[in-house]
Amino acid sequence: MRPNLIKLIILLSLAAVTLGAATGYAQTPSQEAINKWQHLSESEKTDLRQRFQRWESLSDDQKAALRKKVKAFKALPPEEKARIRENFARFKRLSAAQRTALRQKYEHWRNLPLRQKQQIRAMYQRYKDLTPAQRQQLLRRYRQWQKLSPAQRENVREALRRRRGK
Repeated sequence: MRPNLIKLIILLSLAAVTLGAATGYAQTPSQEAINKWQHLSESEKTDLRQRFQRWESLSDDQKAALRKKVKAFKALPPEEKARIRENFARFKRLSAAQRTALRQKYEHWRNLPLRQKQQIRAMYQRYKDLTPAQRQQLLRRYRQWQKLSPAQRENVREALRRRRGK
């Protein structure tokens, strides 16, 4: 069994015991859970304890929302689950600074007006529809644009406005 799956099983077992104790329905962990716990390294046990403490610190609404997300994930087709796992693994390989920057960009995206999001999606779709040669040409032009000074860029914009006005 994969280490993360074992950790999840143990974490859920601990959550069940704690939930049971809090509601008066305490259960003792299964022998399987106890054996798995005993075979974990100290760092794995510490990690699980910290995860459990984070779980316990969540409100009931937050826990319900997470359970709902897990249920939705389980209902996804295998290909979609694989894509999500790959994206998550790629995210975890990023440096802390890169992850922070990505989170900030995501938060910025979430706060954009719907109309602006639609425009960006439409532009991205047009980009995806380009041939490889057209994408290369666009990249070359973009690099040329980046080399221009602000005054030169404004001159290009003005020339384009005049051309459209004809």
